[in-house]
Amino acid sequence: MAPAQIEQVGRRSLARRQPLPEYVVGSKGGPWYTSHTYPTKVPPETIVPFIEASTMPGGLVADPFCGSGMTGVAAVLAGRQAALSDLSPGAVHLARNHTRRVSPDQLAETVLEFDRSWMRRAEHDLYWSSVHTEDGDVFGLARHTVWSEVYECPKCASEVVLWDATEPDRPLPRDIRCDRCKRWLDRRGNQPIASVPRWLTLAPESGGKLVHGDPTPEALYQIGKIARRKITRWVPTAPIHPSREMYIRSALHLRGVRTVADMFARRPALALSRLWHQIGLVQAVPVRQALQFAFTNTAWHASRMRRYNAKGGQRPLTGTLFIPQLVSEPNVFEVFRHQVRQVCRLYDVLPDGNVDVNQSSATDLCWIADDSVDYVFTDPPFGNNIHYADCNIVWESWLGDPTDNDREIVVNKSRRVEDGGKTVNDYQRLLTEAFCEAKRVVAKDSRVSVVFHNSDDAVWTALLDAVEDSGLRQAEVSILDKGQRSQKGYKSRRGELVPFYDLILTFKVAGKGIPRLNGAGDLAMDAVTAHLEALDNSTSPKRQVDYLYSVAVGAVIGGGEKPIGLSLRAFEQLCNDHFDRVDGAYFL
Repeated sequence: MAPAQIEQVGRRSLARRQPLPEYVVGSKGGPWYTSHTYPTKVPPETIVPFIEASTMPGGLVADPFCGSGMTGVAAVLAGRQAALSDLSPGAVHLARNHTRRVSPDQLAETVLEFDRSWMRRAEHDLYWSSVHTEDGDVFGLARHTVWSEVYECPKCASEVVLWDATEPDRPLPRDIRCDRCKRWLDRRGNQPIASVPRWLTLAPESGGKLVHGDPTPEALYQIGKIARRKITRWVPTAPIHPSREMYIRSALHLRGVRTVADMFARRPALALSRLWHQIGLVQAVPVRQALQFAFTNTAWHASRMRRYNAKGGQRPLTGTLFIPQLVSEPNVFEVFRHQVRQVCRLYDVLPDGNVDVNQSSATDLCWIADDSVDYVFTDPPFGNNIHYADCNIVWESWLGDPTDNDREIVVNKSRRVEDGGKTVNDYQRLLTEAFCEAKRVVAKDSRVSVVFHNSDDAVWTALLDAVEDSGLRQAEVSILDKGQRSQKGYKSRRGELVPFYDLILTFKVAGKGIPRLNGAGDLAMDAVTAHLEALDNSTSPKRQVDYLYSVAVGAVIGGGEKPIGLSLRAFEQLCNDHFDRVDGAYFL
């Protein structure tokens, strides 16, 4: 959709104002999630009812923080048009491929041709291996290779292999023991001196189930030979500067990381560079771009961040650049085939739609005309929760254009201001500019919905001040349940308070200033008391602190107040003071 078409759509005035849902729940198991990983995604099925309540069929929905493009997917599913933008080239890459359907048959046939012409041979060259089993050595293609950190014993200088010194099916201990001198050493105070292959999962050449075991001497010799090969195809070497937020938090200096190339071991780098080159030779542009879509997720999975998990589900942690102590290196070509199948699943169910995606900051939507959008639904960065430019750089760099993190709208905790770090005031200023642009492009009397949550009351206040300064007025608050806890969401069960339920705050253009009430704590407790009294089940998840916090903040904001002082920890203390707590989890 060209800008001229956007302006034309806006003049048709396709907005409407039906009641919004108070609570929506989605799932992370649909094809929208499995096609590509992204630090945060709002399930499109939870966005659809907001679009349908705020626009007529054919109306135009905008999302200036589009991320992976889920608002665009929701618009297509709802029979609307969408105008999406993001500062991140990687996000634009995802949004375009999530919303632009390509023939699944063409994709599948192209991958089959890859297999016939070169990929099976390359796979055999890099991944043919063997493992020890009780019934003898088994040969086949490696699916996963677990690499273990090695430490030097501070007493006898012996090598201590983490895999050998622990039980991998249990949480890794802080202290491990040297077999030679029996001394215990604290891993936190010792930098690893090497990483070695210790466990293989193999697809046997004879067929049948996968087998697991120790690599044979022949397998170790082959892995060593591959590690000495030169990489002759291009790999990204974008620097990951030590001043970056996630570089500091993830202690990448202890892993020898200076560039994106350092995030990949030699064998995955060889496979990825060959695969990327061959994809670039595909003549059909839509097919080539869809294969690149599958590739970028493959690259993320093939990085050193992919952690070993004895219970399955081996994958990197989202929202970080953490390199684990036990790395599960996958077969790149097998991961790529799987990712193409996932993309095909997406395109099997995705209707044809009209979605325009542009790379631009949310603070400058000059490509969208004034009063031309019927509804804005967006999910801006949640303050200091996720630093997208840092987290995406590992796969985004394959596209040749990493995000300019100096322009990202975030709050930095570790990155210093003199190095480009941003304060809460910077965050508020940039959000204000973004909301001013949203107000400019949205049609009169239309809605602007913002997905948000944070456990820090200062970040909440910054958001609401930005809304007020931009001339938007609070209208409604809804609760968003993504249906499955993220890694951060689980932390609230282990003592670290991180809110799980997001809020969808819906605004409209304000006339005059917005009066503010007093007593955030009282408003919060009144709302939570009424909520708890209405529940029957004494062990309902809606009695837990993360859900109650969403109820409380939503009530405070809906009442026109700013949740100053109402951090998640302060709120939990209020609940402890006002209610009974059962089993450490449920408030009565």
